Order: sequence, then structure tokens, then C-alpha cells
Amino acid sequence: MKKKKDLMSSLKDNFDYDVTALPAYTDEQSAEILTDLVYSSGLTSRVTVQEGNKGSETIKLLNITMALQSASTCAWNADGSVVFTGEPLTTVRVKNQMELCNEDLNSTWAQMLNVVGANRQDETMPLESVIQAYSVKTAQKTNQDLMINGDTGSGNPDLAHYDGYSKLWDADASLGVYTSVETSITVANALSIALGLYNTIDGVLFDNGEPVEIMVGREVYTMIIQNVYNDNNFHHTLQEEQGTEPSFILPTTNIRVRSYPQLSGTEKMYAVPYRFMFYGTDLSGDMDGFTSKYNDNDEQLRFGTKWRSGVSYVFAEYFTRLTLSV
Repeated sequence: MKKKKDLMSSLKDNFDYDVTALPAYTDEQSAEILTDLVYSSGLTSRVTVQEGNKGSETIKLLNITMALQSASTCAWNADGSVVFTGEPLTTVRVKNQMELCNEDLNSTWAQMLNVVGANRQDETMPLESVIQAYSVKTAQKTNQDLMINGDTGSGNPDLAHYDGYSKLWDADASLGVYTSVETSITVANALSIALGLYNTIDGVLFDNGEPVEIMVGREVYTMIIQNVYNDNNFHHTLQEEQGTEPSFILPTTNIRVRSYPQLSGTEKMYAVPYRFMFYGTDLSGDMDGFTSKYNDNDEQLRFGTKWRSGVSYVFAEYFTRLTLSV
């Protein structure tokens, strides 16, 4: 009995074909998408956040002083004062938005984003979660840029919404100031400058167990570490923590030096108690401000994130900034 050939063998016998000229197969339906790198900001996880701020709220402050008196007699002698004050925390409305034309996505792998079917009101977007995660992360980064480097006089439209921490601190005469004899920060003096700033921090913060960190840019951060290793001292005590905002314990102290990309390219150095730094927003979570919709009239896919943002701080005397000699 003659053995029956399978389908593929029969096709091979009857049709000659050559696939060498075909392009390599590409799976354009895969859900795996490599997005560009976006720095994951973390300052809002360290400062005091006031949620639900829809315009302006007051940071409430209370200061009480009382004299220590002798209690050898039966008398009531009031000797003290109570001061109620407040610091405004004003927020502004900001947003990130983008749109994609449905038709422009056709004939490419990006058609996976298309609303299913022409003229159908099916608003399911298969890759909405990918765009949502990327949009929210981008909003976090641009928001932290604004929080630290905001400047209403800036020509940068991303930073012109309000004055950020750095501009406010540099202009505040109430801040503590460490003036170094050095004119610039180098690998040879970075550690001594950082320690000089540390020694100028108001001791009442340490007496009350108030956490303090030193904020610097990437270059200064690296120079301090190099200075430590070059001197062959304390390298076993740095206790580095890696991440997008890496930190280490400043040798001979118990506080951290933390690198912020927003200070990179500068020689700025600030010692800050995070609890007295405030960030105001109308959101209760990072995802709250994100929206996505399909405009069927224009056949546009629209994605956006809107939120209110604002910063303030209190007890300026507990903050310390570095000033280099001219």
C-alpha cells in the first residue's frame, strides 16, 4: 500500500517556492513596547503633601513660649505667649496633553491603538495602559522639575508656572547660610564643603530628631564620593542607596546626601528638613489626573494628565544653603 503524503510534502512536490527574498518576520501584534527612559521622581514621597488643594490653603503654625518659674507659693502667674500664624500654599493648574489621529496609525504597528472598527463607538484602546503609565511618569518628572526649578521669570514654559524651592531658598534671607572659602566645588574639596554645610545646620533639628538631608546635583554628589575614596577615609561608612535619586550617608554624620537631577549642572547644595517642605495638589493619587478619550468627530485619540501643583515651606531658619566665595 502506497503511503499517503502529507499536505506539506505534496505542496513541495507540485510547487516550487523560494522564501530567501522575503523580509524577516516581525510580530507587530506583540504588546511589548519599549518606552523612552523617563526619570522616576521621588521628592513628593519625602515632603509633606497637602491633597485636595484646589487653589490656596494655609499651612497652620503655632509657636508657644513659656517661662520657667518658681512654684514655691500658691499662685497663678501667667508668663508666656502663644502665636498663631500661617503660611499660604497656593497651587496652579497644569497639564500634559497629546493626541493621535486614528487614520495616521493605520498601516503601522501603532494601529493597535486604534479604536476598533471604522465609525464604531467602541472606545476600547488596547494600549491605553501603556500610554497611561508613560504619561503619568512624564507628569511626575515635569512636576518635580517645576517644584525645584520653577521660575516665573524663566523663558522655559515648563518652569514659568510658579517659583520653585531653589529660587525661593536662594532669595530668602531667613535661611541659614554656610559660606565656604572655596570659589568652586572640586574633587579635592567637595567633602569638606559638605561637612561645613552640615556643621551649620541648626542643632535644634537634631535635638528633636528631625530628619535632614543634603540636596545636591549629580556632579557634586559624585565629587564628594570621589573625594572620600581618594582620601581613603570613611569609604566603608557611606551606606549608598541606589535608585533614580541615589544617596549616601555623609561620613562622620548621620544624614544623607541625595542627588537630584534638577540640581545637576549647578554647585547648589541645600540642607533641608523635608517635613517643613510642602507640596499642594488637588489629586489623591498619581493616576487620578489621567484621562483618555476618543473624539469620534475628529477621529482623534486624546490622552492627558491635569493636576494642580504648588510648593511652600515653613521655619526657613531650619534650612541651610551653600554660598561659595566669589
